[in-house]
Amino acid sequence: MNNDVQSHYRDLLAQHGDSHLSAQYSSKETQELRFFQLLRSGNIEGKKILDFGCGAAALAGHINSLNIKCEYVGYDFVDEFYPIAQKKYPEARFINKKQLDEETFDFVFISGVFNNKTPDNQVFFEATISELFEKTRYCLAFNMMSAYVDYQDENLFYAFPEEVFSYCKKNVTPFITLLNDYQLKAGVIPFEFACFLYNK
Repeated sequence: MNNDVQSHYRDLLAQHGDSHLSAQYSSKETQELRFFQLLRSGNIEGKKILDFGCGAAALAGHINSLNIKCEYVGYDFVDEFYPIAQKKYPEARFINKKQLDEETFDFVFISGVFNNKTPDNQVFFEATISELFEKTRYCLAFNMMSAYVDYQDENLFYAFPEEVFSYCKKNVTPFITLLNDYQLKAGVIPFEFACFLYNK
C-alpha cells in the first residue's frame, strides 16, 4: 500500500482518535450499513474471521452488538490503531504481516480498503484479493466505490462493478455474488457495491 495512504490514516487517527472519521467514514451509520451488507455473505457464528484494514475494530463492535460469537482477528497497516482496538475488545486478536502470512480464516472482510486513489490501485486490488483469497476457507467479502456516480472525488478510486465481477470470476473464483443495489444514504443512488467471493 502506498506510504502516502498510510500517513493519511495516521493523520486521521491523530486528529479524530477512536471515531468513524479516523477510518474515513462520513458517519457511524454508513459505516455500520457497510458492515451489515458484508455480513450478508454468510453465517459467521463460531467462525474465525479476518477484518482486513480493521482500524479501531468497529466491525468487532458491530458483531458484538448482534450477539454473534466468533473468533475476530484484525489486521491494519497502521498499527497505531491496535492499542485503541485491543483496549475495547480484549478478546480480539490483532496481528502483524508475518502472522497474517501464516494464518487462514473462514471469512475475510475488507471494508473501505480500496477507496483511496493511489498510483497503483488496480495492482493493489488484484494482489490483495489474490493473496487473501488463498487464506479464505469459505468467503472473502469486500466493498468498493462505484464508477456509476454523478460526482467523483479526485482522491478516491472508483471501479465499474461489472469489471470487478468479471476479473474476480475469471481469476479468483467462479463462485461470486455481486451486490449493486444497496443505499447507504436515503435518497442517494447506490454509490458503492460489494462482492462475495466463495471458495466452494
